[in-house]
Order: sequence, then structure tokens, then C-alpha cells
Amino acid sequence: MKKLFLTVLSVVMLLCLTACSSGFLSDGDIMNVTEEQNPTVTINLEYDPEDGGGKREVELVFELYYSKAPSTVTNFVQLINKGYYNNKIVHYATGNGGDTSELEYISAGQYYYDDEGDLVNDSVGYQIKGEFQSNQWDANDLTHTLGALAMDRLSGSGAVFDSAASAFYIVLNENVERDGNYCVFGNIVSSSVTLDGKQLGAAEGLHNQFLNDMLNIDNSGTETTKDGKTTVQNMPAFTIIITSVTVDTHGIDYDSAKVAKV
Repeated sequence: MKKLFLTVLSVVMLLCLTACSSGFLSDGDIMNVTEEQNPTVTINLEYDPEDGGGKREVELVFELYYSKAPSTVTNFVQLINKGYYNNKIVHYATGNGGDTSELEYISAGQYYYDDEGDLVNDSVGYQIKGEFQSNQWDANDLTHTLGALAMDRLSGSGAVFDSAASAFYIVLNENVERDGNYCVFGNIVSSSVTLDGKQLGAAEGLHNQFLNDMLNIDNSGTETTKDGKTTVQNMPAFTIIITSVTVDTHGIDYDSAKVAKV
């Protein structure tokens, strides 16, 4: 009887450990957010590719999908509310020139230039759970469509599945290369471009001017951070600055919401 009890206890403990060690938010910690209440995020960028066309001012509007990736969306909104993303730069570009056989994207949300012009790695000091299917989070079926917003992380599998923090990327083509292996948590709604002071108008999805600028980018830049600890490769040859990021939460309080961190 004692042996049977110990066996049953071991099974129960193993099941509890398995259930409790997943690290994701439990149902009780996930807020009730309807589709109509999904956050709307506006990202403003400035850059001059020195192609004779002048400075671009770009506004990108995204819808975030809380029900698909609650920790990821909450973390993103909380960082926005802290002003974290303001003055960050686009630090990575694929530079494939429109090659649809590979995923093309730009990454931002981790690095900035200080007043002396030195590159700074502004790590948030934590990582969040990777809310995507390969990481046992089946609720997220979002894919890498044109204009998708996804979280950057270390490449590979296993522990690096939970290595996202603040850096994100914007998908520039339709591609399934990373579907189910990276956390897509938003998608483009509309965008607009001002070219050397002239308003080119708004567009559904990614504006053609912005898309062409990013697809044909020279990504030959390489820089080492001010502390000498990180070398960043495949940087755009010209600086792309996030001048501001704002969010409309439609009445939902994300500042006190929970995030599954690791």
C-alpha cells in the first residue's frame, strides 16, 4: 500500500511539475479583451536614405492581438507606456532586395545612439515566454504575412524559445519560414509617408514608398556597442530612428496586467 501511495504521489507531483513549469500565463491571469478592444499602436519613423528623395517621415499603425499572445502584447504595451521605444533605431535589415524566397524584415527596439553618437544596447534585463506553437503555446496561429509584427529572439530551439524581450521585427513579404517558431503578435492596419515635407497620403497595409525603401536597403553596416560587449551586423547604411510610439488601449489597463517572464 505504501509503495502504491508513493507511486501515485510521484505521478501527481510529476504532473504538477509539468503543468506548473510551463511558465505561461494561466487562464486566471489572462484578461478579457475583445477584438474591438485590441490595442492599436502607432510607430513613427524618420530616415534619409540619401537617394535624392529627401527625408522620410513614416507612420505605421498596427493592431495587436492580446488573445493570441497575452504576455507579449502586455509587455509591448507596458514598454510603450514607459517611453522605452522612443529614439530606438532599426538595427537590422535583411537587404535581400525583394527576394521572396526568404523572409525579409527589419528589426528594432533594443539599440539607440547616445548624445555622443555611440551605439547603446538598452537591454530591459529580462526575457518573456515565447508564445508560439513550437513552444507549446497553441493559442497563437498568427503567421508571417506582409506587415506582420513579431518578436525577435535568439535563433535556434529549446531554451532560446524564451529569449524575446523588447526587440521586434516587421515582416516585409509573405513568408512561412518562421511560422509557428516566432511570436507574431500584431499586423499592419495602415501607414503614411511624408517625403521631404510632401505628404504622399495614407495606404492600407505598408505604404509602397516605405516598403521599397526597406526592401532595397543597404545592410552592410557593422557597429560595436559603447560598452564593447556587442557587435551588431547587417545594420542599415543610414539611420532609421523611431521618433515615437503610442498606443490606444481602448480602456484596458495593461500597466497592471501580468507578463510571463523567465
